[in-house]
Amino acid sequence: MWNKRHGVLLFPNSASTGVLTPVLSLLLLAKGCTLATMPLAVGFYSAVAVVFEVPSGVAADRWGRKRCFLVSCALAFPMTALLALGDGFEVVLCAMALHGLARAFSSGSLDALVVEEFLLKNGPKSLSVCTGRVSMLTSVGLAAGCLGGGTIYALTGRLWAVLTLKAVVSLLLLLLAAGLEEHDVRQPESHPVADLIGVLRGAGIVRALVLLSVAAAPPLFSVELFYQPRVTELMQTQAAGWVLGVLSAGAYYAAAAGAALGRRVHPSPSLQKLLGVTAFTGAGLLALSAANSVASFIAAYLLFYLIIGWTDVLTSTLMNASVPTQQRATLLSTSSLALQMGGMAASPVLSAAVTFGSISQVWLVTGLAVAAVMLTCLWVGKQRRKEARTGVV
Repeated sequence: MWNKRHGVLLFPNSASTGVLTPVLSLLLLAKGCTLATMPLAVGFYSAVAVVFEVPSGVAADRWGRKRCFLVSCALAFPMTALLALGDGFEVVLCAMALHGLARAFSSGSLDALVVEEFLLKNGPKSLSVCTGRVSMLTSVGLAAGCLGGGTIYALTGRLWAVLTLKAVVSLLLLLLAAGLEEHDVRQPESHPVADLIGVLRGAGIVRALVLLSVAAAPPLFSVELFYQPRVTELMQTQAAGWVLGVLSAGAYYAAAAGAALGRRVHPSPSLQKLLGVTAFTGAGLLALSAANSVASFIAAYLLFYLIIGWTDVLTSTLMNASVPTQQRATLLSTSSLALQMGGMAASPVLSAAVTFGSISQVWLVTGLAVAAVMLTCLWVGKQRRKEARTGVV
């Protein structure tokens, strides 16, 4: 049985994130970033998230998921205030630091709590159902937030109005989270860091999933960073605000559809299946690179996020199935850490690439690279399985 209170909480949590998504790049540019320094600002956000990802996951396992999630909710308010009232690159960096802290404290806490409550009532065989619902609710909430943020920006033409909406949704989320119930799964006498190292050493699939998160970050990072300037470049009209909101919402609906499709096509996911689906993100980037009209761009953009939703549900199911209950938040934070590290590593490369080339060229190179890496990993895995069956060394 699904806990409806959790579903209600997952929705505003993702909606709060989605509110700024349609205008984040435009907001950073308005606050003092340039097209070349914007990836560095977002990379700083990733760096802060990287530093605090695992410590926040350990804190959630040790002191409770609810407490860490409330910390994440509270951090949204100073971050929003800085972006609303401040100006300049230094202000942007401070806001991105708070944003990174909030990301770190939320990444493992809420999902771990939801999964654990579901498994206590339904058993481990229902894990794919739970992760599929979490992925779909998260995507739908993000889509609703994008529609709200994009609509407010289109109606007012003011970025501060979007920030106000962000603060309102964050307040609602904080009030709802205060009444969250949590079963105690903490083990105060354990050594979470040592336990985490032991799991990473012993479970090969966990290591593979963490490395895959690093490799999957640059394509996602490149699209999220540059799709807004690319859309405004293609449109050259005042209607761009509406399109950005609808496009961002459509991306998350596409991700929700991808999650549902992935759960049905791959009810029993494997690492090989995940690698194969992830390789198709390269095709999505190539389609975005080739798009030279608004209609073709929208089609390619939705295709890309359909594949992202598919990979997300496969990754989540495999990770949760491989994680001990007492370390779930820590391991989920580690996966998020890997994603942020991939984004952080990609940020200076993307900054340099967009300085010397176009956005379309950046997507072309990134798409070819991710497809080549995933297909190579598939081939290597196939050869190793073949050697294991035949006994050839």
